[in-house]
Amino acid sequence: MEFFAPLSEHATEPAVKRVENVLTLLVSANTLAREQREKVRFYERSGKDWRREDGKSFRESLDTSTRTQRLLNDALRRYPTLPLAQGLVGKFEIVERPVTSSTGRWAPWERWAVGTLLNIAKKPGGLSLLRRCSECSHWFYANRPHQQFCGESCRRRHTAQDTAFKEKRAAYMREQYRPLLKELQERPLTVLKKTRQSKGTE
Repeated sequence: MEFFAPLSEHATEPAVKRVENVLTLLVSANTLAREQREKVRFYERSGKDWRREDGKSFRESLDTSTRTQRLLNDALRRYPTLPLAQGLVGKFEIVERPVTSSTGRWAPWERWAVGTLLNIAKKPGGLSLLRRCSECSHWFYANRPHQQFCGESCRRRHTAQDTAFKEKRAAYMREQYRPLLKELQERPLTVLKKTRQSKGTE
């Protein structure tokens, strides 16, 4: 998505900071709610009451959710929505577009990015696909539910740091690559010797 590039390339711009704050709070609020639902389902399946079994930590989670939602509402007050009519050929609809008091170069992008985030938030499961890359920490929109990296280069870089991968690679280099390389380097000499020997016998 287009709004991810400014988050990493222009991170010091005030408008970009505000959008990243909204993004971070949206994802945090969504994650907390999902964890709470999973915990309640777990206790319901086991026939236990979560209030009795996990009361304190669950209350702490609810308190964190309340604080996160308050911060998110404070951040979103800057973007009241304006109902607008829009349509294409054979299509007409009323949409709500965020408005901001921001001015300058980044104001249109800020309005558009916040509107895009709010639209994603309305879709079931949409926010769970907004993530930080496990390697470079840049935001990205995941194409798959278990995707952890923004791209192939970050996935490879992360894998290369894994101890098991390093051991496997070292074994490959020692047992397969270096012997093959040595053989390939010696082969021209062997061919040359055979050629000289055959010329010497003629």
